[in-house]
Amino acid sequence: MTTTRRSVLTLRTLALAYVLGLVAVPILVILFRTFEPGLAVFIESIRTPAAIAALNLSVLIVAIVVPLNVVFGVITAIALARWRLPGKGLIQAVVDLPFAVSPIVVGVSLIMLWGASGWFGGLQSSTGIRVIFGLPGMVIATIFVTLPFVVREVEPVLHEIGTEQEQAAATLGASGWQTFWRITVPAIRWGLTYGVVLTVARALGEFGAVIMVSSGFPGVSQTLTLLVHSRYIDDHNTYGAYAAATLLMGLALGTLLLMTLLDRKRSPR
Repeated sequence: MTTTRRSVLTLRTLALAYVLGLVAVPILVILFRTFEPGLAVFIESIRTPAAIAALNLSVLIVAIVVPLNVVFGVITAIALARWRLPGKGLIQAVVDLPFAVSPIVVGVSLIMLWGASGWFGGLQSSTGIRVIFGLPGMVIATIFVTLPFVVREVEPVLHEIGTEQEQAAATLGASGWQTFWRITVPAIRWGLTYGVVLTVARALGEFGAVIMVSSGFPGVSQTLTLLVHSRYIDDHNTYGAYAAATLLMGLALGTLLLMTLLDRKRSPR
């Protein structure tokens, strides 16, 4: 065995051990603790009113956040890739800001803006809409932390395909909307789909920003991540936390599997 091959095998072994130790082992422990009492107990734990409400709220937030991020993400990506904008570097930095800022900071900032004593705190008294400790605040927090995914997946595709086909369509008399729907959208569909999957995964698992702007009341503003925290920390219901974590992990793994399949379909293209 050559030195180079031995080094490669050593690096692969270390990488595999690292992944197993930090990812696989904790997941297997949670799965073992969850299903040790039996499948019926697990089903009973995730069918409680609090668990069902938390699942419905998590899905509702995803259903609101994803379309908004798709619309504004595609517009932002087109603006960055196609238009000559002043301060484009600043816009790029703003898009990447959620990668650098802690979600806790995001939650605190939203409280300062939309809280009772915040800049827009009078909105609740004038309109009756509660932002902080309600669904709107949780949606805003989730939108912020998931903002970059669609933009960062679509923008490189736009740079790669160039503008030749769009210019040809315009030359042949196509309107702006016709060019967008028949040329641009088919060209970016895989990047857009990949960005959507990443957005769904992050929205389902977000905790830091959401816990700051949520009341955490079961059935009111408690997502699956908050349910896991509440059962483990507040209720000392260890098994219930394992069951909720397994449900959340199942959704995340399903999203990850979909992302992998889409990535394989996208790679040859």
